[in-house]
Amino acid sequence: MAIQKAESRNPWVWVPSLYFTEAIPYVMVMSVSVMMYKNLNVSNADIAFFTSLLYFPWFLKFLWGPFIDMFKTKRFWTITMQLIVAIALFGIAISLTTSSYWSLTLIVFALMAFASATHDIAADGLYLLSLKEEQQSAFVGVRSTFYRIATIVGSGLLVVIAGQLAPSIGFKGAWSIVFVIAGVIFVLLFLYHKFILPYPLQDKGTLKEKMSGSQIWFLFGGFILFAAIFYVAFLILSSILSLFGIIAPWKTIAATILLVIVAVALFRTYVATFVEKFEKSENKNAMLLPLIEFLRAFVIFMQKKDIWNILGFLLFFRFAEAQLVKLVQPFLLDPIEKGGLGLTTSEVGIVYGTVGIIALTVGGLIGGYVISKKGLKWWLWPMVLIMHTPDLAFVYLSQYQPANFVLINLAVAFEQFGYGFGFTAYMMYMIMISQGEHKTAHFAICTGIMALGMMLPGMYSGALQEQIGYSNFFLWVIISTIPGFIVAALVKIEPEFGKKKAV
Repeated sequence: MAIQKAESRNPWVWVPSLYFTEAIPYVMVMSVSVMMYKNLNVSNADIAFFTSLLYFPWFLKFLWGPFIDMFKTKRFWTITMQLIVAIALFGIAISLTTSSYWSLTLIVFALMAFASATHDIAADGLYLLSLKEEQQSAFVGVRSTFYRIATIVGSGLLVVIAGQLAPSIGFKGAWSIVFVIAGVIFVLLFLYHKFILPYPLQDKGTLKEKMSGSQIWFLFGGFILFAAIFYVAFLILSSILSLFGIIAPWKTIAATILLVIVAVALFRTYVATFVEKFEKSENKNAMLLPLIEFLRAFVIFMQKKDIWNILGFLLFFRFAEAQLVKLVQPFLLDPIEKGGLGLTTSEVGIVYGTVGIIALTVGGLIGGYVISKKGLKWWLWPMVLIMHTPDLAFVYLSQYQPANFVLINLAVAFEQFGYGFGFTAYMMYMIMISQGEHKTAHFAICTGIMALGMMLPGMYSGALQEQIGYSNFFLWVIISTIPGFIVAALVKIEPEFGKKKAV
């Protein structure tokens, strides 16, 4: 007897668990990995560089997002990616038992990152297809809440467990058990969602309706060629920079920034001209239609009037925070004689993974509320100040190295609250500039640039800290807030944007 597939279900049955699930792999890749590698005596330079490099799938996800629409369903991709993440979590646990754990875990973390980024696209799409507009609005807060709960579980509870197990079985054994626990949780979530997630009627691949097989392969081939060209261009730029004596990680960062500038210039000129000529042509090559539509979204975004100010804001508004975030946990863990605070792993799980995340969440909720009252334009500068000035908390902690656990919690909570409050302005700005045609694609481009803005500064932050020490590093972070103030001064905000309209 065939089981009837439910086209819709009560959102309370699956939305909370879906967004809890979405957060776990991101937290494991971006935050828990830092703690694990620090416990395993990996240098701060390597931790910051390689865990920042793991942002890359989130940077690129807007490129393969259209393929999620074309092939299979959002439900299929959501379930499949959850299974891959579960396998990857067990893969980390197994890799930790080997002598090559460093390289093996990085490879598996990269796989998990790609699966997580793909899951983000599919899960958000399933959410939009399964809920009515009024339900989508009603469950925004629920999504955010359960995402934060998962963050506390990952960077808080699981870190505390690792810290408690380590004295008896060592950190490799402790972290292996932690990833087994995470893997078991994810398998249970995968099985639950396999049977509980709805099957909305609109959830179907578009390729059979809109594209021929040859068009699909042409678009896929174009995507591969596009990626290959950019990679070769990156290698060429890196080689040129090497001739001037620029070495890693600065070479990688400079080459990436130059590549972004070149890409924007190309899309504003040659690619835009190509798309315009094709659209005006009377005899359009049907094979090129999907590719042209794909390129058109990028051209429209890159031709925005203030594109350089927009890119500057997206890349540099969080320039200081991108460096800070990769060194907070190592700073809290490192002994006093190395400039750190000498906390235990479990204590860091409480301070940063629990208290810090709660403060971050409260800051974000209050930020969203106040913008709804007076709009983004009114709140932009207060948010810039409230986001960046709390970084002084880490200057204080690094200069005086207090032993008072409550005081450390308050300082971290102060900084995280400010970041959560100020980050609301960043998110609202992305929503504002994504308005109009190709809204979804443009927001995806913004989130990709956002990931790049976190990846590049984070890559060199560890090497810089090792050269100048924690106390000077956090002073440098304060100096690094200056670009955030500059780019905020250059952007233009619509006067009424974000303000809740009176009913």
